[in-house]
Amino acid sequence: MSGIRPYSAMGSNAAGNCRAAAADIGERLGMLREHLAGLDPARLRISPSRLADLLVGYDIYARMLDDALHDIAGDLQQTAEAPRRSDVELAGGDCR
Repeated sequence: MSGIRPYSAMGSNAAGNCRAAAADIGERLGMLREHLAGLDPARLRISPSRLADLLVGYDIYARMLDDALHDIAGDLQQTAEAPRRSDVELAGGDCR
């Protein structure tokens, strides 16, 4: 079956890209968090404890996003079933 790449290679590439995206997003969220933590609560018209609570929530959601992206990457890396000949032909592929 020429012209068809194994699903495991595509899944591995997708998993690697997903992990790289997770790292990039994590880095950007970390920089944003540092900026937010440096803000003066009085200028924002909130109490310091409220800002601290908001940052705790921010950390939780950032961790949840990172966990979700790594779970997706793990699922992508698992070996998928080989495509059926009819599926390949419907997609315009060439089964030989």
